[in-house]
Amino acid sequence: MSLARGKAMRGTRQGRDEGFSLPELLTVIALMGLLILFGGPALADGFRAYKVRTAADILSTDLRAMRYSAVGQRAPRSMTINNQGSTPPNQYTFVNARGETLIRQLESPVNIESTSATTISFAINGSTGTTSSQTIVVSMGINETRGDRYTVSVSPSGTVSTAYSNYVP
Repeated sequence: MSLARGKAMRGTRQGRDEGFSLPELLTVIALMGLLILFGGPALADGFRAYKVRTAADILSTDLRAMRYSAVGQRAPRSMTINNQGSTPPNQYTFVNARGETLIRQLESPVNIESTSATTISFAINGSTGTTSSQTIVVSMGINETRGDRYTVSVSPSGTVSTAYSNYVP
């Protein structure tokens, strides 16, 4: 086997270095710049929307757990809600199934905008003992033109539901 044939079999190329050319690198950098320029604000808005949706989901999950605890342990349960005008603002307090008092503070830009009652209670049968639904509104401005609002409702029978809407901040 000759030396030239051995090099060809190994797949080596002579006369050209491996790597990228300057135009190829500039093209990739330009494309990355465009993605960052247009994708960055959209990702930031998506993260803000995620924060307010998560706060509403956690609130509704806590209400459902509190109702299940009232029925399962045959003991009434209550949640105290402080909206953004209360002291301390944007938090709610309740006793979980283990008997521990939990205080949930909403992250800074997320607000408990309003609530129809400062306390939501569940009786041992899971009902609220009221004649109308009780609501808690959680909101946050996403950008200059859009805000997200979630209304968490508790029916007199104890059913917890969540509704989404948006608004102009």
